[in-house]
Amino acid sequence: MSTRGKILAGVAVIFFVCLIVWVVRTTPTEPPPMEKFEPPTVMEYEGNTLTEEKDGKIIWELTCDKMRVDSITQDMELTNVQGKFYDEETTWELTAQRGIYDRTDKVIYVEGDVFIRDNEGSELRSEELSWLTEKETLTATGEVRITKDDGAKLNSDELIWFSKEERITATGNVYVINDDGAKLLSDKLEWFISEEKVIATGNVKIAKEDMRAFGDLAYSDNGFKHFGLMGHARILKGVKEDDESMKF
Repeated sequence: MSTRGKILAGVAVIFFVCLIVWVVRTTPTEPPPMEKFEPPTVMEYEGNTLTEEKDGKIIWELTCDKMRVDSITQDMELTNVQGKFYDEETTWELTAQRGIYDRTDKVIYVEGDVFIRDNEGSELRSEELSWLTEKETLTATGEVRITKDDGAKLNSDELIWFSKEERITATGNVYVINDDGAKLLSDKLEWFISEEKVIATGNVKIAKEDMRAFGDLAYSDNGFKHFGLMGHARILKGVKEDDESMKF
């Protein structure tokens, strides 16, 4: 190769190298990837009202001081709950510290100083309470206390009201005081409301005036004014009020 050719070849190489360097230096730096924006799944509101209707009638409504709503599940957390439940003839007013409404299963759950009062003056207190709208079932748990407008009382660890069946079941340390002063202790009690029938089972004890009755099962269809006993049944008469072994 001639000297002139060698010079031209060298210049071409130098030019090519310079071109590569220029391209590398002038290529813009790749921008950092944008961070994904995840919208909040929980929204918070100050106060609101929820309602549920059936056959064109409102069957319950809830209001609260604060509401948190999951935008995905639509479940709701409520603070300082106040509510009303409606039946054909009865209205119940509810208060509780906290609540949850599950829209999918249509379940209302409340806890903390739960208190219910109906328009006739009967009251219910418990630690927790849930209402299944579809099944029309109410469950109260934790030191359940019911006081009726006639003065009758019922205490238990758990109480379930099956609205459709007109039946109430109380379990765990059941203690009943009737409107005439009669008392009953048992492990479980079932009250068939429409039939006015009551069945108590498990370690049953009944006290009325100077009478004490014991058995595995007791039943009555008139508020234990008259009752029957089954299973290791025995009745004692003439019991004195100061007899500690017979006190309830």
